[in-house]
Amino acid sequence: MNGWQRFGILLMCCFFIMVLFPDYGGLGWSFIGLVILMWTGAIMLISLICNVFALDRFEWFNRLLTLALFCGIVYTLLWYFPQEDKVSPINKLKYGEYPTMNQIKKGVKQLTFNFDFVHRNVRRDENFANQEEIEKARKKVQNAAKKLKEKSDSFIEIIDEESEEVLEN
Repeated sequence: MNGWQRFGILLMCCFFIMVLFPDYGGLGWSFIGLVILMWTGAIMLISLICNVFALDRFEWFNRLLTLALFCGIVYTLLWYFPQEDKVSPINKLKYGEYPTMNQIKKGVKQLTFNFDFVHRNVRRDENFANQEEIEKARKKVQNAAKKLKEKSDSFIEIIDEESEEVLEN
């Protein structure tokens, strides 16, 4: 494997840890950034040494090196990845607290990006996540407006009748 493939392994490990253990709070992104920087440096150093001493031609050594790198990355992430409850992911696994489907969905949701770049219009229905509640409120306002209009019309009729009586007298 070359350095780019090892870097891909690093990114995939970070992605899976962030998805499986999503309660990392504000420190998670900083930690992942530092881990990526640290392990990228190690990957570059390993690649440099392998190229200088021509260790690329030994396939078994290359695989062993990649396996050792993978184990080191996973070890670092499982032992030191910050969690809001101050329990490391390896201890959660040790005590039988395995990631649930809700945690995985939360982790994926935290890493997604909204690709909807449509210009927002206030009058578009798609802009509102709670559209049902807005429709209920809109109907209430329309009913209240109808009642007010009926009352104001009846009030205007009463005033017109009284003003005609006053003018006749």
